[in-house]
Amino acid sequence: MSRKVPIAIFLGLVFAGTNAALGQQSTWDKDIESGDRACRSGHYEEAEALYKMGLSSCEGKTGHDSPGAARCMTSLAALYKQQKKYTQAEELYTKALKIRENCKQKNPTDVASTLELLAGLYRLEGKDTEAEPLYKRAIEITNKVFGLNSFAAGAGLSGLAALYKDQGRFGEAEALYDRLIVRTEKKGGPMCPILSPSLNSLATIYSAEGKFEQAEKAVKRAIAIEEQELGSDQPHLAVLFENYAAILKKAGKTDEATKMEARVQAIQKTKSNEGIQ
Repeated sequence: MSRKVPIAIFLGLVFAGTNAALGQQSTWDKDIESGDRACRSGHYEEAEALYKMGLSSCEGKTGHDSPGAARCMTSLAALYKQQKKYTQAEELYTKALKIRENCKQKNPTDVASTLELLAGLYRLEGKDTEAEPLYKRAIEITNKVFGLNSFAAGAGLSGLAALYKDQGRFGEAEALYDRLIVRTEKKGGPMCPILSPSLNSLATIYSAEGKFEQAEKAVKRAIAIEEQELGSDQPHLAVLFENYAAILKKAGKTDEATKMEARVQAIQKTKSNEGIQ
């Protein structure tokens, strides 16, 4: 879906702010930032070395069970996840979670974020049984800290809803996407950009249930939001158009589906031509 956060940016933002010492940037913070830049440039070996250097430096100064060490671990884990080194990533996320859960000055949002990260990794590994309770714990924490209508639980709700959708538990998934959409609308309005992924997923569920009218309405709304946000000829729209075409085919609207597929091909051709230039 659109608006995916680049991994290097994500790594630098998720748990920032835990390692500053006396108002000055720590050595390991600098290593992590350098690792982020290397990762952003696709220099993964260099990034790994920098993340490990930062982790070692942090552990030497603050101990193996410090919040700073946990932050360094999540950065390195995210790199391993990107490289599909899931075993190494899982080990680091698990260690970071344990540190954050046992920290004397526990930060609930850090705990919730780590739960979401580990749950997302479990999903990639096909460990849905392990992922489900982690998402639920993260949602419970963020709801308690920020309230039921905050954006904070969005990642957990979205992850759990996607898990249910993939398992064919459509009723449960639909209920979660509805909750996510309602709370997002309350905070960001009916055309909030982050609504489109939930609407697109909800459209897929409606289509699977044979609710084609509702499916069309949801995916068309997602398209309208994306077009308002970034224009009508952006590559990211191809995903929405493909889903719309699939819904139209299931609904027996072959001609309309063909037109939508043509829009997908036009976008892909434009993107391909831009890549050649």
